Amino acid sequence: MPESESENPMNLACRDTTTRRGFLGKLAAGAAAAGISGLPRALAGANSPARLVAPAGLSRVVRTVSEGIITAQVVHRTILRDTLAEGLRILTGHERVADAWNSLFEPKDVILLKFNQSAADRLGTSPALAEVLVESLTASGFAPERLMLLEVPDWEGATQRRTRGADMRWQGSAVKFGSSGEDVFLAALDQATAIINVPFIKTHSLATMTGCLKNLSHGLIRHPARFHAGGCDPAIAEINASPEIRRKLRLNIVNGLRVVFEGGSDADPKWIDAPGTLLLGTDPVACDSVGYGILNEVRSVRGLPPLLPKAALPRQLQSAERLGVGFADAERIKVFTTRL
Repeated sequence: MPESESENPMNLACRDTTTRRGFLGKLAAGAAAAGISGLPRALAGANSPARLVAPAGLSRVVRTVSEGIITAQVVHRTILRDTLAEGLRILTGHERVADAWNSLFEPKDVILLKFNQSAADRLGTSPALAEVLVESLTASGFAPERLMLLEVPDWEGATQRRTRGADMRWQGSAVKFGSSGEDVFLAALDQATAIINVPFIKTHSLATMTGCLKNLSHGLIRHPARFHAGGCDPAIAEINASPEIRRKLRLNIVNGLRVVFEGGSDADPKWIDAPGTLLLGTDPVACDSVGYGILNEVRSVRGLPPLLPKAALPRQLQSAERLGVGFADAERIKVFTTRL
């Protein structure tokens, strides 16, 4: 299966083609030659759930692309399964999907999968991705009752837990978010030991774009409207920097099967495009930086200008980088693109 490496998330064109095994071998060899001692142990074949840590000064994002994943607005689940599996293999360096999942999570983890209900009906991709994710996790040995799904529609035959009723209560104590104020988190965070963040990629009238960071900052607190001042900056970054999120976030799987590239996050059909993309990474800032590049890529094809002038990044990405949440700078992000 062809893969390619693109060093700059704003330049997503393929520049190299090789086999997966050769690709991983080149990655490890290149890191050794560059003197990167912090190569993720997943790529070196280690077997610890906490091993996937980006080397100092570098984050990795895997971008999967499949032109056949959506036809006539129908998500083809077989292709989506293969796409997710390939992304996990490249991210972790494991050939077996079960080994990839177990390198990121422990069987005892209670995993909160945080989707985004805003415009989900119009985009129409959440049920398929949720189903494939749950199938992959359970087939890899994770008990359905230890999976908590937030903001995802039902689908026929689903057996996993959803955050409803008691799970939708709020924590008792407020958390201070730097200069932005304070609020309480969803009580489900008390139960969860790990988070899989599953956002869309959309433009946003205040924050320029919404992706990994905003899906957590404004999706896990009780009063999100209080944190819209200044284009949601620095609130997005400060909330994501809180230990309640930061210590539990293990993986971001960005749903770019269909994206909203104009008009805010309302998802008017005329502003929806279908790149057929998933982004996988452990760094939410890096994933958002790549997602922002995808939005501008789609806009360029549609004859629209970039969302911000002079190649500027949305403010929340810059603030999140300053707070140490992750890397926004393209020079500190390695994007590995695989086309299926």
